[in-house]
Amino acid sequence: MSEPRSAPTVGQVVLGRRLLDLRERAGLRREEAARILRVAPATVRRMEMAEVALKIPYLQMLLKEYGVSDEEAEAFVQLAEDANRPGWWQRFHDILPGWFSMYVSLEGAASL
Repeated sequence: MSEPRSAPTVGQVVLGRRLLDLRERAGLRREEAARILRVAPATVRRMEMAEVALKIPYLQMLLKEYGVSDEEAEAFVQLAEDANRPGWWQRFHDILPGWFSMYVSLEGAASL
């Protein structure tokens, strides 16, 4: 089991949403995407909702099935690898209130 985290990184949220958009554009239901990966539909939902880190092999399979070009898929995978790096706040998941974690994640990604 993976280590608990208090909130996803902003990158995971953005990429999860993009993954959802790509699936819908490909005309696939969540259940169909799950069959491709041989996982439960809930796993696909958790990836799209940034409830779990994006598993790179799963991501590569889905992007191929969704008709994403090799160049775009490679860039997406690189972004996912970067987004999967834990935020500094995730070490403090045991003391940060759950409702506050997303704010800390957003602050970490802010530039202004």
